Amino acid sequence: MNNLKTILALRFKTLYFFYQYIGLRLWVMLFCNFIMALLDGVGLTMFVPLIQVADGVNSVKGDNKLIHIVSVFFKFIHLEVNVINMLVLIIIIFLLKAVFFYFTQFFQTLTLQSFVKKIRVDLIFGLRDLSYKEFISTDIGRLQSSLIGESSQMAQACAQYIESIKSGMVVFIYLCMAFFIDWKFSILILVGGFLTNQIYNRFYVKTKKLSRELNKNNHQYGGIVIENVNNFKYLKATGRNIFFTDRMLNILYQMIDKNILVGRLQARLSAMREPIMITLVCVIIGFQVTVVGVALSSIMIILMLFYRAMAYLMSMQGSWNNYLATTGSIENIKDYQIYLKKNAEPEIGKSGLTEINKIELKNLSVSFGDRKILNDINVEIVKNQSVALVGESGSGKSTLVNILSGLLKYDTGQYLVNGIDFTTINRFDFKNKIGYISQEPTIFNADIFDNITFWADRTEENINKFFHVAKLCSIYDFINNLPNGYNELLGYNGMNISGGQKQRISIARELFRDVQILIMDEATSALDSETEAEIKQSIDSLKGKITIISIAHRLSTIREADKIFLMNNGDLEISGNFDELKSKSDYFRRMAQLQGL
Repeated sequence: MNNLKTILALRFKTLYFFYQYIGLRLWVMLFCNFIMALLDGVGLTMFVPLIQVADGVNSVKGDNKLIHIVSVFFKFIHLEVNVINMLVLIIIIFLLKAVFFYFTQFFQTLTLQSFVKKIRVDLIFGLRDLSYKEFISTDIGRLQSSLIGESSQMAQACAQYIESIKSGMVVFIYLCMAFFIDWKFSILILVGGFLTNQIYNRFYVKTKKLSRELNKNNHQYGGIVIENVNNFKYLKATGRNIFFTDRMLNILYQMIDKNILVGRLQARLSAMREPIMITLVCVIIGFQVTVVGVALSSIMIILMLFYRAMAYLMSMQGSWNNYLATTGSIENIKDYQIYLKKNAEPEIGKSGLTEINKIELKNLSVSFGDRKILNDINVEIVKNQSVALVGESGSGKSTLVNILSGLLKYDTGQYLVNGIDFTTINRFDFKNKIGYISQEPTIFNADIFDNITFWADRTEENINKFFHVAKLCSIYDFINNLPNGYNELLGYNGMNISGGQKQRISIARELFRDVQILIMDEATSALDSETEAEIKQSIDSLKGKITIISIAHRLSTIREADKIFLMNNGDLEISGNFDELKSKSDYFRRMAQLQGL
């Protein structure tokens, strides 16, 4: 009883989950499958009156309820009950079944594709809205698996689930037909089906457990693969790639072993089915013939109904077993959807922005756990101003920049843009006006035109704008000297170009967007002095045209900044231009002296 309750609860819980995405299409598919099953059952049952008509009704043992029903039907359509008309009727029934089969299969394909699309759209939008704070701590392997692998398995899960219901419908209709012909037979079917189901359930539990373990291994494997690729240079140079290879192989071998075990369980289940079913058939037929005594025509149809009912029962159990093998994916997708919704960052506010004239932070504080990162920060940045943040590592510079760019939330205080509270601003409008360049510039696996324009249409206007920003960033000659010009592919993470060229491309990308604020998060710290000086020259050319916010360890890159904020342990210690800080702050003066300034 408990097992039955569990199965029913799981079935209806899953049915509701699929209904959320498929809607009325689910009921259309189930209805069509029911009609198809009904036509199949009626078509097979019609062979009983067909044989009765061929042999003569009077020769048949038992009652003649089927031939009576057929006679009433033929009388209604003004046709004679004979073999030819019966054969035509059977053919028509199975032709109708074929029509429903075609429609159902095609409609199911459309529905499943729509289902997968909605699942992936939900995950994509969930990832888009995921807060940066949560993203940096999320499991990348799980993220990749959910968006790619498990979302594809959802279509298979839904198809197997519907197939199990369809097979169940057919079995139910066969049972009804069999019960109509001989109620004793139907009771034996139910008993036999229950006994075999108990045998199969032992294997389903093991399969479900292994499925969850396999999903966990897939997440781990995906995460290690990504780490291996992203850190390939370091791992190769230090010989640590051997360690990562061992980790990958260890998980891979676990996955293979578990897949083999699942295959063994499924093979054992498949091997047991036929002997069990045949034994059950033989027992029932023997009982029907020797004890009950049934007409030859009824025995033939009963045997056919029984055989097909058992075949569909096995199909139902097989589909259900295949579905159970994917339940791990369903549960992971559902859990991940909840996680994404729970940690979503609202992107849409009421107030729109045409331009950013002034940014203000008033008494702003941020904490991570018990640790205070920023303490009562007060900052004012006006349009086209060049400002810089300096200080020791861990002083709060990056956190402050992440607050300014809208990546992180603050705990207390105010963040005002043009005098408007940041929480009420349309953040898409705001972020669309923000350019961001980090120490590791973002380069996409595309050509240089798409990297700078972010896949803009190659219109004459966009091409002219592309070359304009290329000149501003001193990469015009570099692009023209490439074998394929602006169609040159840059490779994964820009492996075909230098660090300085990457930074110039990153700056050009932000200028192409017509950003109003350019954030430089230690953008030149990894460059050599000559390249850094060239990048600084490109940035200096933008001074007075856009707002520039820089984090820098090398003071030479921010010497011409309009305002410099000195950070220390989460506090804004002092602000002013370069000369003012040099005269007022001992720490800044020592830093400048050490760097020869």
